[in-house]
Amino acid sequence: MEVISLTKENFQAQIDQGITLVDFFGLECESCQKQLPVDEELAEEIRHQATVVKVDIEQEIELAAEYGVMSTPTLMLFKDGYQVETMIGLQSKEKLRQTILRYAAMGETC
Repeated sequence: MEVISLTKENFQAQIDQGITLVDFFGLECESCQKQLPVDEELAEEIRHQATVVKVDIEQEIELAAEYGVMSTPTLMLFKDGYQVETMIGLQSKEKLRQTILRYAAMGETC
């Protein structure tokens, strides 16, 4: 499943509802290029529990700065508008899935 690209204009609307995994990435980043296929596989597998999106930090400099992204890939998990997890560096699909499912199991509250 293709991972949706977000911009500053649509970022807040996306993270405000449900669970969203955001991959802040750079096009020139080798680890980021390895992470994106993992994100795509995960997006398909957890599509009923969460949404997986990406933000190109070179195009969305202000957004990356607002969230304190200092290195890539940086993955942030949001639940109902609240940032609940931050993971820096290449992450396995299994670790991401377990993290997402843990928050999905919590129901409506963080």
